[in-house]
Amino acid sequence: MSAAYETYLHMLIDVHLMVEPVRYLEIGVNEGHSLACAGTGTRLLGVDPAPRVDSLEHPDWSVVEATSEHFFSECDVVDLLGGPVDLAFVDGMHHFEVALADVLSIEAFAHPGTVVLVHDALPIDKPTSERERGSIVWSGDVWKTVVLLRRYRPDLTVTTLDVSPTGMAVITGFGGSVDADWVQPAVADMMDADYGDLVAMGIEGSLGVRPGTPEVLASLLTDCTP
Repeated sequence: MSAAYETYLHMLIDVHLMVEPVRYLEIGVNEGHSLACAGTGTRLLGVDPAPRVDSLEHPDWSVVEATSEHFFSECDVVDLLGGPVDLAFVDGMHHFEVALADVLSIEAFAHPGTVVLVHDALPIDKPTSERERGSIVWSGDVWKTVVLLRRYRPDLTVTTLDVSPTGMAVITGFGGSVDADWVQPAVADMMDADYGDLVAMGIEGSLGVRPGTPEVLASLLTDCTP
């Protein structure tokens, strides 16, 4: 087996190469480094309340300046992208209930081959996984999104790849019937959990951790095509 990806951006580049998405949605674009991982044949749509990207060497990209909540409630995603979402990358606010809402909102525009990536799924330690930022590297409590999806959505395949610095979850298997009745009570139940609780539950089992290598990634994306 080859070495793990150096960073999550290197993995993201490979996801684009393997999936070859026609339409890509990114929540949380910041300076546009992750948007730049896409190929020139992909239509790019970014969402960020305060984007810091004003140019990109790509023929087809746009950024909506809004929170993801506002975007999904007020914007026509299919019209903006020209069709359903083939690949999405969730890297917005580092609170699990927001990341979970983003994944479930994206699901409404997904198809059976859609891939959704969630950054910051594998916390380093307690200080870097607090809800309020107190460190340079900060994953927040996004890991709870993975725990809840693996617990309440067995129809989805949710795997966390161990890539620097804070992991990347890969979610596939969209297209089935959706029941959202579990979301509100599950979020409330998980709100006060912290890194110590994750350790007690078992990090690898709770998050479905696997090595962040090209081979493992390819095995997860076998049936994922636009």
